Amino acid sequence: MSTHVRLASGSDLDALADIEDAADSLFRSLFGAVPWPSAPSASERLQRPGFILVAAEQEDGPAVGFAHVLLHDEDGSHLEQLSVHPAHARHGHGRTLLDAAIDEAATRGAATLTLRTFADVPWNAPFYASAGFVEAPAPDTPFHRELAQAEQRLGLTGLGRRVHMQRELGIRMDPDEFERLVVDELDRLPDEMVDGLENVVFVVEDAPENGEDLFGLYEGFALTERGQYGLGELPDRIVVYRRAHLAACRDEAELRKEIHTTLVHEIAHFYGIDDEQLHDLGWA
Repeated sequence: MSTHVRLASGSDLDALADIEDAADSLFRSLFGAVPWPSAPSASERLQRPGFILVAAEQEDGPAVGFAHVLLHDEDGSHLEQLSVHPAHARHGHGRTLLDAAIDEAATRGAATLTLRTFADVPWNAPFYASAGFVEAPAPDTPFHRELAQAEQRLGLTGLGRRVHMQRELGIRMDPDEFERLVVDELDRLPDEMVDGLENVVFVVEDAPENGEDLFGLYEGFALTERGQYGLGELPDRIVVYRRAHLAACRDEAELRKEIHTTLVHEIAHFYGIDDEQLHDLGWA
C-alpha cells in the first residue's frame, strides 16, 4: 500500500478530528469506559504555529492519517498528534508520516523534535523508540510545563505512565562556524576544479526564501552558455544552505562530506557538467 504525504490543505482539515477520534477509540478499548477528550477542531489546530502533514493512499486522495507538529521557541518542535484512521492501519502510514514530520521539522530549522506519550502502550513509546526517539526528562520550559499540566487536566496521567521523548535533528552549528567549514572544504577541492572559476562568488545562507528544500544552488550562466560574457557582469553565485546540511547530518565528518558534495555539484554547473560526467572526472 502506497503512502502519499503532503502538507495539509484547506480541504483536508475537516477530516482531521474524525481521524483522531477514530484512532482514539483504540485507547477506549484499552483503558475501558473512561472519559476521553474530544479531538480539537481544525480552527483550534491552526491557531498554533507549526505545520500539519496528511497521509493519503492515492496522490491527492482523501487523508487517512495526519501529523501535527508545533514549532516553539527558537529551534524547538513538538509532535502534538500523530493519528491514522484504524480502517487504514498496519499499512506503514504512521511510520511514513513520522519520518516526513522529522524531515519537515528539521528543514524548518528545528534542532529537536519532542513528544509525550504512554510508556507502556505498544503503538506509543515502543513505536517512537524504533524511530530513534529516547525517553528523557522534560525540559523545564513554559511550553513543556504546559504540556504536562494539560495531560493532568485531561486525566491522561491516571491511565498510565506518561513519558517525554525526544530526537535530535541533525547537529547544531552557528552560522559563523558553518561558514568556516564551507571555506575549509572549498580549500580542499582539487586545483583543477577551482582554478577555472571566473567571476563566481560563494555565499552561505540559512535556507532558500521560497521554502524549497535545497542543499545548494548555482545562480548564473554555465561557462558553456556565457557567449559574449564580458567585463562588468555581476558575478554568478554558488549558494550553500546551512539548515538543510545541518538537518541531514549527525556529526561533523558527515557534514563535511555533504558540504563537499554540494560544492562539487554546484561548481559542476559552472562548467556545464552533468552528474555522469562528474563521476567520469572522479569529482563525485
